[in-house]
Amino acid sequence: MTHSCFKPIIFCLNNNNCALMKFKFVLISLLFSFAFQSIAKSLDATAKAQTKPKLSIVIDDLGDNSVIARQLLSLSGEFTAAILPHTPHAKPIAEFARANGHEVIMHLPMEATTRPDLLGPGALFADMEKQQLLDTFLDSASSIPNIVGFNNHMGSLLTVDEERMRWVMESAKQNGWYFLDSKTTVSSVAQDVASDIGLPTIGRDVFLDHHSLGQKDNLSELIEQRMTQAMRIAKRRGEVVVICHPYPETLAFLREQMPLFKEKFRFVRLSKLIKDEETQSTMAHQSQAMDTK
Repeated sequence: MTHSCFKPIIFCLNNNNCALMKFKFVLISLLFSFAFQSIAKSLDATAKAQTKPKLSIVIDDLGDNSVIARQLLSLSGEFTAAILPHTPHAKPIAEFARANGHEVIMHLPMEATTRPDLLGPGALFADMEKQQLLDTFLDSASSIPNIVGFNNHMGSLLTVDEERMRWVMESAKQNGWYFLDSKTTVSSVAQDVASDIGLPTIGRDVFLDHHSLGQKDNLSELIEQRMTQAMRIAKRRGEVVVICHPYPETLAFLREQMPLFKEKFRFVRLSKLIKDEETQSTMAHQSQAMDTK
């Protein structure tokens, strides 16, 4: 029987082996500690990111100017590129947007109560019969590759026409698209119609840079005010949909403020925002159903 006082000698054999084993033990302990801290930090960062308000930025009116479109779509962040149909640079902008991780939708011209000269090609009009309207709709969509949805360009007259909105939304549903109501009029029924037929849909919250001719000189200041409004909505509701346009002032503002936005918000694609809303709505309905049992 070996006496207990000889155990350290038998275990270590010599001082060099003992030192080596102690070093290995310390090293392994440090590695485990480092790994645990890294995992804990990663989980903490993920949890913080999930609690940030969600920001979805849609860039309207793309297609005529490829230079500023590429500059905007090269900014760090996820955007939705809303491209006008049958425009000179629609296809290359759509391809550039997708290659840079952005979502592409059609910015569909719809008749307004004023300024028909601003509609551009591929527009839908209130006097169109069903087949003509649907043919125009699908022809416009085919001029832009990679689209996953659409929103209205102008449309203060057509978006209050429930029958024609139903024709458009049913066709969009058949193609697996979603609809963003730009809400160019408070009387728009477009989002309600889309929701009624089960088409994924969402509405615009803030126009970041929409302005009149008289506001042009103060556009940068106006953009800051609108973004402050968007931030308030996001903090209150947990998400916000912002529509902007390819203006030099908008590009300059986004370039300067992007680090702050990424710190305060979680950039999400419009389709992700819609899906999250649908999930929350389904869970709420299920909860209500359980409460009534």
